[in-house]
Amino acid sequence: MVIAKRFAAHASTRNALKRVIREAFRHQRLALPAKDYVVRLHSKVAPATLTALKRAARAEVDAHFARIAR
Repeated sequence: MVIAKRFAAHASTRNALKRVIREAFRHQRLALPAKDYVVRLHSKVAPATLTALKRAARAEVDAHFARIAR
């Protein structure tokens, strides 16, 4: 995982995103092909509460992993 400080300035935001990504991977790891996966941010995180951020991140990560699993 690459969660750059320039895209998520607060450590709490970076840590929350990492926890969400790890948990999403754990739930879908059996459906995914055996490969190495890199997840990184491409743009700044919009200002939001941590709860809203976690929900949005989980939905996006689940969609990416589901696409890979097909």
